[in-house]
Amino acid sequence: MTLPVDAMLVLVLFMSDATHLINFLDDSKVWPIYISIDNIKSRVQNKLTSHAWILVALLPHSPKQVK
Repeated sequence: MTLPVDAMLVLVLFMSDATHLINFLDDSKVWPIYISIDNIKSRVQNKLTSHAWILVALLPHSPKQVK
């Protein structure tokens, strides 16, 4: 399979990391899912002010159940 002459291949990156909410919510955490593209240079992509990562979802994470 070949791409047309004017086509561009763009790789999509996903990132996630546990984020602690606030202290009085029983150690609640969420897993934010971020999206970016690989065509952005890493020195630019890793700057907080570049806004290269976009938040697309927050997945809830329940605290451990004590039995």
